[in-house]
Amino acid sequence: MRNSGGTESSQVAPPSAEGPPPAGEASNGSPSPRPPRSRSYAGRARAFRDAQGEIRRARRELLGNVIVVLIIALGVYAIVTAKPLSSSGAYVPPKQGPPIRVYLGTPSVSNVPCGGGGSAFAERIPWINSSEPIQTGDINLRVYEIWDGDWIGDSGVVANVTSTDVCAGSAPGSVNAGLVIDWYAVLTAPNGTNLLTYTDAHPWTPVSGSASSIWIEDGSALVVVTDPAIAQTGRGFAVFGFENGSAISGTTPL
Repeated sequence: MRNSGGTESSQVAPPSAEGPPPAGEASNGSPSPRPPRSRSYAGRARAFRDAQGEIRRARRELLGNVIVVLIIALGVYAIVTAKPLSSSGAYVPPKQGPPIRVYLGTPSVSNVPCGGGGSAFAERIPWINSSEPIQTGDINLRVYEIWDGDWIGDSGVVANVTSTDVCAGSAPGSVNAGLVIDWYAVLTAPNGTNLLTYTDAHPWTPVSGSASSIWIEDGSALVVVTDPAIAQTGRGFAVFGFENGSAISGTTPL
C-alpha cells in the first residue's frame, strides 16, 4: 500500500477475532495437562475409615448368612433323622393320687413287766381307721420331737414280742442304760393279738410267722414300748408312707 507520498507502508495483520486461548489449552489448540489436585489428610483418613467399615459390614453379612445356612441345615438333618417316639417306650410319670389320711386315737399309757427283767412303758395308740385301706408294707413309723420335728431313733433296740406279750424279753432301755430313748412298736389286731413288730433296723417283722405286709384293720392298735417314759414330754408318733402314688400320713402326741 502506498501513501500519498509515494512510499510503501508496511502491512499490519488485523487482530484475531478468536482472542487468546482459554486457560488449560495450549496455543496450538490441544489441552494442556492440569496439575493433580492434592487431597487433605482428613479426607484420606475418612476415606480409609469408610473403606474399613464397608469391609466389616461385608464380613458380618457373610457370617450371618453362614449361620443361617447352618441352622437350616441342622434343622433339616434333625427332621430327617428323627425317629418317632414309640408309645410303648414313652415315659409316663406316675399319677399323684389323693392323700390318704390315717386317724389315730389318744394314747393310753401303762407300765408293763418285761420277761427278761425290769419293766417298760407301753403307749397304746388306737388305729381308728384310714381314708383308704393300707398295708403295713406301705408305711413307716416314727417317734419325733414335736417342737422341732427331729426323729428319735431306736438305737438298735431288739423287739422281743410274743402274740400276747409286748415285752417278752429285756426292757428296751437296757440297750443304752437310759442315756437315750429306746423304743419299738407293735401292731395288734382288734382282738388284742400281737401281729408285727417295727424297729428302724427291722421294720415290720412277723411275731408268729405271718406275712410282713398285711392289711391294717380298723380298730387295730399300735403299741409303742419305750424306756424311759416319754408320755407328755413333747414327743409325737407319726405314720407316713406312699401307696399307689398317694401320700399316707397320720400323727398324734404321745
